[in-house]
Amino acid sequence: MKKMRKGQNTSGEALEQEVVGNYQKIKKRNSLISIVLLIVVLISSYSLTQLIADNEYPQQKAAYTKQLTKLNQEREAILSGEKATVSQSFTTTLNENLAKLKEYPRQADNYKVAIKGTNGQLTLNKNNIFVSDNAKMLSVETKQKIYQLNKQLAASTNGAQLEVVTISELPRGEDIESYANTIFNQLGIGDKNENNGVLYLISLADKEFRLEVGYGLEGLIPDGKADDLINDDKVVDDFKDGNYDQAVGTVVDNVFNIMNTKTALVDSQIKKVKSEQTTLTATYWSSIVIVGFIIVASIIMIINLIRGRILLKEKYLLYQTETAYSQSNEHWNQKIKNTELYFVLLSGILLAKSKRSVEYAVAQGNLLRNPAAKKQMLGRILIGDTLYAGNGDILTTAYLASNYNTSNWSNNNGGSGGGSSWGSFGGGSSGGGGASGGW
Repeated sequence: MKKMRKGQNTSGEALEQEVVGNYQKIKKRNSLISIVLLIVVLISSYSLTQLIADNEYPQQKAAYTKQLTKLNQEREAILSGEKATVSQSFTTTLNENLAKLKEYPRQADNYKVAIKGTNGQLTLNKNNIFVSDNAKMLSVETKQKIYQLNKQLAASTNGAQLEVVTISELPRGEDIESYANTIFNQLGIGDKNENNGVLYLISLADKEFRLEVGYGLEGLIPDGKADDLINDDKVVDDFKDGNYDQAVGTVVDNVFNIMNTKTALVDSQIKKVKSEQTTLTATYWSSIVIVGFIIVASIIMIINLIRGRILLKEKYLLYQTETAYSQSNEHWNQKIKNTELYFVLLSGILLAKSKRSVEYAVAQGNLLRNPAAKKQMLGRILIGDTLYAGNGDILTTAYLASNYNTSNWSNNNGGSGGGSSWGSFGGGSSGGGGASGGW
């Protein structure tokens, strides 16, 4: 049905072009977004198919299961005595790998070691390499204890070592974590192949300490466990009170108990493999869930876009019918401004995301015809002292005095000051990550 435009000036035509042009733009955007989403669905569906059909995950999972079975069998063999945890006798280990590690030597044989990459140096005792008490914090009894614990480690493990180093202060430009790591790797604490050493570094002036764990024991002493060991309340209190022997003794005992089990290394390996297996499984299934969610969400969006476009087209066909015949330009303009398609233009929507979004646009546009109408947050419209929701429902007829008015918010709950308990920090603290701490 065609309009009769004879005798009408260009103002009515301009208005119609604006209304219809806006409709065409929204329709094109809907089509473009639908195509993009369809491509996303196709790519995601292909990816999901590949994930499900790929044999890599089952193979990797089976490999981890095989590793765990072998490690558990090794653990049982160690516990039953079928397999020794050291490759040579205790005497040979003492004589060859831990020179002079006999009864605790009272006489020191000190030498200095410059720590590479820093301006720091350590004084080490050849007769007791397990304690480097540069800050003079520890008694002879504590040093002897650490020595004896390392003798036991030499007998029951493959070269596990527990080293305690105290320093007066950290070298310039170094923090406790980086310096401990440098010392650990330069000295080579623990067996080279097993990487089963532990370093306990204490800086007196800085009041900081760190437990550095070799790679082979990270499964047995993860960061959280190491943090618990050195930042125990009793240990920290002993440091504060100057009871350094008591504090160091507590940490060393607890670390030794973990390191000295017959199955320490295999337990660490089991934990590591289990962690990797859990990560693999979580990654695989989370990938499937995420891709599946993308597919479902995209299909829902496509359906909503199609429904929105269909409803918008209905508004367009209705517009053509309502503005088909007009006797004058003024009459024609008035008809256009009374159509729902014109309301859509006034609402300013860019996309017909769904049927509801089109209906909301019509309701908003109808309200915005009022010269006093003002757009608010969340698609709301304010006319005078009446606030309307995005769907045209009245929210309040007393906006200025209501809680919808943000200027009234500061007066709620008795004003500022005082504050409730949930609005303030609780005074908690963190160990700083890893296994560092202080007193």
